[in-house]
Amino acid sequence: MLSHKFNVHTTVHMRSKSVCSSAESKANSAISMVFADCVRNTVLISIGSSLHTCDPPASKARLLAGNQNDNGFCDGQCGDARLSIVAGVAVARDGSIFFTDWMNHCIREITTSGYVRTLYGTAPKNMPEHGFSDGYGLAARFYRPWGLCLYSDESELIVVDGFNSSLRRINRATSHVATIHIEQDMSKTLEAPDVVVQPTQLLYPSTVRVAPTGQGVFVVNGSGHQILKISLTTMMYHLVPWCPEAHDNFRPVCMDVTASGMLLVAYTGYDKKMSMRNTKIVSFGDLQLFSAERDVIHYRLRGKIEIGSCVSCALAVHKQTHDASVWIADCRSESRLLRVRLELKWSFLRVLLLAVQKPHAASPFSLLPVCSHKQRTVCPLLQHIVKMLQGVCAFG
Repeated sequence: MLSHKFNVHTTVHMRSKSVCSSAESKANSAISMVFADCVRNTVLISIGSSLHTCDPPASKARLLAGNQNDNGFCDGQCGDARLSIVAGVAVARDGSIFFTDWMNHCIREITTSGYVRTLYGTAPKNMPEHGFSDGYGLAARFYRPWGLCLYSDESELIVVDGFNSSLRRINRATSHVATIHIEQDMSKTLEAPDVVVQPTQLLYPSTVRVAPTGQGVFVVNGSGHQILKISLTTMMYHLVPWCPEAHDNFRPVCMDVTASGMLLVAYTGYDKKMSMRNTKIVSFGDLQLFSAERDVIHYRLRGKIEIGSCVSCALAVHKQTHDASVWIADCRSESRLLRVRLELKWSFLRVLLLAVQKPHAASPFSLLPVCSHKQRTVCPLLQHIVKMLQGVCAFG
């Protein structure tokens, strides 16, 4: 059990305060989405109607696209472009950034030169138009697209078409958008052979992540209170247990997946233990990483009010040091970008420490170099090993 091995340490990486109490000003300053680019060791965040990047541990954000105080719909260079809410992000190996423009019903790209262009969905010259149709490029139609990910060696984009309750598959070479038709695998699984499989369907899905095997994706089926694992080879899917205490009061909102296929899940709902308080939680197995009261953010676009996400999370693993941490966007009136790290508990390290301080003659630990200071024995090599274990034991 992870809760017996780790202590949770949470720090505020960035704080975005609203200058006044209006719903619009809160939306403009809300950090509503976080995405970890592990290849470049950067974090991408959505603030209001803009997309930013920052390099941990520095907290200053750099603008990638849009203007957080002025939402709209316009292609252009960096700050000249206009967008609404960035709900999902995917970064290609060459540095191109793909994102879903939620309230504008389209998929857009930030090129390596910093130019924002619309690729699939509503054409820039028109007013945002939602719908549901396959087709090529700008002729296709989406309705509140949420998450997306690169798939099949980056030759495809898999997009969660939220309000159409569907998955869309985009061939980047031909720009063709096609709906993925999936069926539920009703057979019993090896993990839960005694569980009776219940029929389900996609219902307002949100996040999508590539499975570690590369042969499918995980999808958050939010209003269905489920997470699905979908094979894009057989087009079959089955339910995945996402929380040891999951029940009808909570629904998943966002998730990420480790290299071993374990799920990091952000969810929200009513906590019966706290007099039905509406809460948002981020957990990893039985380990709760974050908990707070839910606070929705209202976005305004051309006179329309839309409710945004209340929590977002991403797993980051440093490419060189393999240091692992969880980033959480706590969306509320005083938005915060949080960094969560796990520290191995003393009980877990005690055997190793004693083995170094008082090694048996035949033990390999007796060969490790140590240094003493004020009755304290320290092994630099062991400290390095412990640092490498931080996060690896949990997120491996």
